[in-house]
Amino acid sequence: MADALLRSLGGSVAMLRMPVAATNAIGEQLGAPTAGFADLPLSPAAFRKVRVTVTDGNKAKYELLISASAVETQVSQLGLTSAEVLFAMALGITVDKEFFVIEGVSFTSAAGLACVYRLLLREAATQSY
Repeated sequence: MADALLRSLGGSVAMLRMPVAATNAIGEQLGAPTAGFADLPLSPAAFRKVRVTVTDGNKAKYELLISASAVETQVSQLGLTSAEVLFAMALGITVDKEFFVIEGVSFTSAAGLACVYRLLLREAATQSY
């Protein structure tokens, strides 16, 4: 039911940016380690602005609602113990080619099971990836 609700609210795809182990690339052999990451799809998702920027130094806040089934799929594929571990490991999240930092995570449950995850986001220092 949560998936249908999120699809009706736009059903966008968010990409969770996760660190990956460095490979044995030529740059590493020369002493320059390569940082790697993987973008994992989370869908359906609904994205909205929750606070307007009031001052120049104060960045806007955003909310991302994500299907718990999409989150649980990534948790099991990565062999993690929980969604909390998944989001703690994440470098951030990309929505519509804009990169955001995760500031907080909560979830809504029904019958003891998570059905929707709510991520509180803020704009990252760099604008797009």
